[in-house]
Amino acid sequence: MISPLWTRANQLIPGGNHLFSKTPDRYCPGQWPAYYARAQGITIETPDCRTFKDFSVMGAGNSTLGYGDPDVDNAVHNAISRSNVSTLNCEEEVELAEMVLKINPKMDLVRFGRSGNDACQIGLRIAQEYTGHHNFAICGYHGWEIGHPPQLHPFCTPFEYGDIDQFHESLNAYCAKIVIMECVRNKPVDVDFLKEIRETCDERGIVLIFDEVASGFRANFGGYHQKIGVYPDIVLYGKAMGNGYAISAVVGKEEVMQAAKNTFISSMFWSERIGYSAGLATLDKMKRKNVPELISLTGLQAKQLWASAAEEAGLVVEISGLDALASFQFAGDDDRIKITTFTQEMLKRGYLASNQFYPSACHTVMEMDLYAEHLRDVFCDIADKVVTLEGEPSRPGFKRLA
Repeated sequence: MISPLWTRANQLIPGGNHLFSKTPDRYCPGQWPAYYARAQGITIETPDCRTFKDFSVMGAGNSTLGYGDPDVDNAVHNAISRSNVSTLNCEEEVELAEMVLKINPKMDLVRFGRSGNDACQIGLRIAQEYTGHHNFAICGYHGWEIGHPPQLHPFCTPFEYGDIDQFHESLNAYCAKIVIMECVRNKPVDVDFLKEIRETCDERGIVLIFDEVASGFRANFGGYHQKIGVYPDIVLYGKAMGNGYAISAVVGKEEVMQAAKNTFISSMFWSERIGYSAGLATLDKMKRKNVPELISLTGLQAKQLWASAAEEAGLVVEISGLDALASFQFAGDDDRIKITTFTQEMLKRGYLASNQFYPSACHTVMEMDLYAEHLRDVFCDIADKVVTLEGEPSRPGFKRLA
């Protein structure tokens, strides 16, 4: 049943909402709930008083500690009690800068934004000012302004992850002096590929930017590039930094980052206090609780559950992504129909579940065991054709380059 509120929204807002990842048609048209009234841990309550456990993307990957984390919320409440803004700067801005640079010892300076898109645009602007060139090459998704194929920024050219020949062709054909890429996402990490990109950028005076808005603070406490020892000139962070509150970071080497002073990079609400306070509390708790290791283990468990449940049911699934950004596809041309049917049946069991799972610290062993029972039942029902899709298949997303 389509929510009356969602019907009203589509009469008022082009597309119905403001984030593609929260469009109901992306998951299960006519059945996926569009709105929440409250959320805590992994439990979401809708305005019509239904409750679901979130085994999907946890707020598009921004709530690694779980919804409504008390330590982060208390830090935010304290910040608000002292006024979120004033004519002057908040001291938390400096404290978070010190913390972020301590986490990134090979970097020297940082600028903050409020979203992953902010981080991408700030990093790109700094690199363009430093190099004196506008053209850049991309591999991955880097916010709606830079875009994704076929709606690319006019100054950019794409290349596929792992295709080193295409990378060199992109540079040569477009004379790009900047490379922005996700160093890891859905495909297995290719360290040799990344090392050759780093060497080429050094040889040709190209600024290398790693977009870790999604991957940062999930596989390890910091960026995935630290885990593999391939360092960019600028790294971009977002999502996991504030546990649902708006904060992102552009962290880089001094020579490149100082170019920020020669161009205009400014926004009113980059200076508010909430984001910095949330960032400080989130990163502190993530480190104390070793959250990246915890959610990676949980994501690995989910991958193993998908594989075993599929084998038991006689289905074939293709599993990909970092453990903490896990996803699967059903083999065959009916993949979207099967995934939407899976989501439909899990909704009936009280789960928000799709072919993506971004675990949080609140996905406990007990919760994973309960999820596993329902997962096995639904996979078997799909394989035996006991259940069929009751509406339209999910709306396809966009193709990533990483």
